[in-house]
Amino acid sequence: MNQMVLNKFKEAHDRYLELDRMRTDCKSPAEREFIHIAIMETYLEVHHHARTITGLQFADGMDFAELQ
Repeated sequence: MNQMVLNKFKEAHDRYLELDRMRTDCKSPAEREFIHIAIMETYLEVHHHARTITGLQFADGMDFAELQ
């Protein structure tokens, strides 16, 4: 498994969790909107890295990684 891909996933996931924590501390509607957009972008990044990891597992012959 490519360690760089795993690190990118972990970094994106940690960023997502931090943004989710910040979400409850918003002071204005504009700030809430900014945080919401950042959360959505980070969610998509996490999802992309997860799909990449799944693809790498499948390419390595790990059949359990195949979506059912």
